[in-house]
Amino acid sequence: MLPQPPELPSEIHLELIKVGSAGNSLGLRPGDKLVGIDGTPFVDGAREFSRRFSPMQTRKVVLHFQRGDLDLTVISVTPKLGRWHPCPAVGNPQFPDIAPERLENWEVLRSSRGHYDLFRHRVSPLAWMVAPIWLAQMRLWPHLGGLVALVLLGWPAGWWASIVLYGLSSVYVRRNYAYLIRSDRLARGLVPYAVVAAESEAAAHTAYSNMEPDDQFLFGGVSVPVAQPSAVPGDLGDYSEANA
Repeated sequence: MLPQPPELPSEIHLELIKVGSAGNSLGLRPGDKLVGIDGTPFVDGAREFSRRFSPMQTRKVVLHFQRGDLDLTVISVTPKLGRWHPCPAVGNPQFPDIAPERLENWEVLRSSRGHYDLFRHRVSPLAWMVAPIWLAQMRLWPHLGGLVALVLLGWPAGWWASIVLYGLSSVYVRRNYAYLIRSDRLARGLVPYAVVAAESEAAAHTAYSNMEPDDQFLFGGVSVPVAQPSAVPGDLGDYSEANA
């Protein structure tokens, strides 16, 4: 008689054993356990997990993970985050009250000295409407200098050349805002650390403070309010609009 495979528990969670590109963009790591969706426990398999998403990737789904003792919450529009493996349910996790349609992902970058910065995974209209102001607001000084130099370079050919160059520069900033921010923060000694799902920048700071309470904001003091239900921690928009 052939040995029977071990029976899975009646309630299971999903554990990431290999993280794909979409999972990497959310800062997920191997070993993260999916314990809830949209503020409620999730104890079904990968097939049911995929059904929670829109085939056109138009619906935001709030995902709750456990990483050791840390609770993480991120937003995804795709179930293709990596390779899953069923694992026993991990107790009775608690979920905050959330409004999924109001949450956005904020990426946190952190240095080994305990400094951090964060930016939203949705570009501000300033990045393409008034690119120089956005670059200054994000403290992207080398990029701001390059844009100004490019516009001045076109001036001898005529004002129309400067306008064209300014327009092309604005499009580049709009399409590459996350790369510009990350490259600048990497040069400052920060590396991608996590993603937090929050309703606002203040809520994102609160969420990260719950994860690393001793860290300091890179650009000065931040008033972190008492943790709010809308601030839920989650690990690619503009950097905090109040960074300036």
